[in-house]
Formats: sequence, C-alpha cells, structure tokens
Amino acid sequence: MKRIRNLVVAGCSVFLLCQCATQDAVQNLSYQLRAVNQKVEDIKSTTVSKIQKRQAGSLSRIEAVQNDVLQLRGSLEENAHQETLFREQSKENLAALQSTVEKYQAANQQRFKLIEDRLDRLAFKVGKLSQARIREAEKRAQAAARRAEEARQRTVMAATAASGVVNIMPTGRKVKVTGRRKAAPAAVSSTAKNLPRKNAASATSPPVRGIDLFSRAMKQYQAKKYADAYKTFEQVLAGHPKGDKAAETLFFMGECLFAQGEYDLAILDYQKVISNHAKNRRTPTALLKQGISFEKLTDRETAKIIYKKLLAEYPKSPEAATARQHLNSMQ
Repeated sequence: MKRIRNLVVAGCSVFLLCQCATQDAVQNLSYQLRAVNQKVEDIKSTTVSKIQKRQAGSLSRIEAVQNDVLQLRGSLEENAHQETLFREQSKENLAALQSTVEKYQAANQQRFKLIEDRLDRLAFKVGKLSQARIREAEKRAQAAARRAEEARQRTVMAATAASGVVNIMPTGRKVKVTGRRKAAPAAVSSTAKNLPRKNAASATSPPVRGIDLFSRAMKQYQAKKYADAYKTFEQVLAGHPKGDKAAETLFFMGECLFAQGEYDLAILDYQKVISNHAKNRRTPTALLKQGISFEKLTDRETAKIIYKKLLAEYPKSPEAATARQHLNSMQ
C-alpha cells in the first residue's frame, strides 16, 4: 500500500514538476515574444520614420527641382520672346537704315549732279574767258606785228634817205629837199621790199626751256605776281600738257586764281588735277583747296562732300586731318 502511495506521490510530483516546467517555458516564450514584438515595433517606428523623412526630403528636393525647372523654362521662354522681339526690331532698324542710306545716296547723287552742272558752267565760263584771252592775245600780236612793220618801214626809209639812193615807181617823181633827195612814201620800190624784214618774232626774246619757264612762273608766284605767274604757267602747260609737270602746273594755276579770290575758276583748275592726276602728290591738296573754295563761295554742303571724299580716298594724308577740322567746325 505504501508503495502504491509512494508511487502515486511520485507521479503527482512528476506531474506537478512537469506542469511547472511547461508554465515557465511558456512564460519565457511569451516574454521573448513580447521582446521580439517590441523590437519589431521599435524597428518599424525607427525605419518608417527614417523612410518617411527621406521621402519627405526627396519630395521637397523634387519640388525644388521642379520649381527650378519651371523657372528655367520661364527664363528660356522669356529669352526666346526677347530674341524674337530683338530680331524684329533689328529688321525694322535695318530697313530704316537702308531707307536712310538710300535717301542720302539719292541726295548725294543730286548734289554731285549739281556740282557737275556747276563745274560744267564754270568750264563754259572758263572756255569763254580763255577764248577772250586768246582773242586778246591775237589782237596784241597783231598790234605788235603792225608796230614792227611800221618800225621796219621807218628803218628802211631812214636807211634809204641816208644813202641818198631813192628808188621810185615809174609814176613817182623826185623831190629835192635841202641837198638830199627824198622819195614819196608811195614810191618805194621792190628794192626796199627785198631788205631784211624785222617782225614781232625777231623782236622777242629767244625761246625758253620748259624747266626755266616753270622756274620763272614759280618766282612770279612767290613774288605774289599771280596774274603774270598764271600766264607763265599757261605757257608751261602748253609745252607739257601731260605728266607730273602738268599736274604741278595746273595746281599752281589754281593757286594763282585762289590767291586772287577767283574761287570758282580755281575750282576748275583743281578739278583738272583731281580728275587727270589722281595719284599725284598734289591731288589731296587740290581736293582740300577745292573744298575751301566752296566754303569761300558759301556752298557749305558741297564743301562737306569734298572734305568727306578727301577723308575717304586719302585718309592718311595731312590734308585729311585739316579736312576733318573743317568738317567739325561746320557741324
């Protein structure tokens, strides 16, 4: 009986012991499970908050990038619009500039035409003056020839009277005067005609070489004998119508006229230098003096055109600087 009782007690003890062990394990497992759940919750809260923060930061960055993109797009559109406006404005300005240039070209053509007409009129006047001078020179030559012929006749008559020999025509008659015989003027025979004849050409000085003649003209010009110098320069030009000597001569002919205040005639001589001797060293000076001549004639617009032509064709010449000063003074 005891034995059975002991066995029962032992079995109960074992059962109780087993029951206690199971509860402890369950408690441990429950504790561990709660710990794991707590860690999971902690991990969830930490990770999710970090992810949410990262997402929030990414979203803010994306929004900032979007804003920057929108601003950049707006700037690009504004720049494109401004570029379009600038192109249209440039086209309008270019059209206006072309119109202005065409107007100035037309005005300059009209001015050049007026200048050419004026030069033609001046050339016509100079032609008339030259013809008048030629006629005057011819008259002077004829008068000189007549005087020479009269002097020749007087010389022949004096020589005949001194020799006492008188040759008369058949219709004439001798006349005795104080012991010497004198023939009537109408009774001079062919013998007298055969005597050496002195004409105007023999009374003049021997021909002068062109260089000496040019030197003489320059001395007259330097002595301010402008009228005489002009005539001498004309003789030089007649002997040297081409080349550098002609350019020099024409230039100083213009200078003689300029010094005498004959600005319109000086313009023509300067124009001959400009037109026929463009590469000569006197050409820039001729252009400058031509512009000054137009200023003297109160034609300021034409003077401006001449000065601008000088600046365009001879920009490095000393005359160009003077022309620029004249232009600035006329502004």
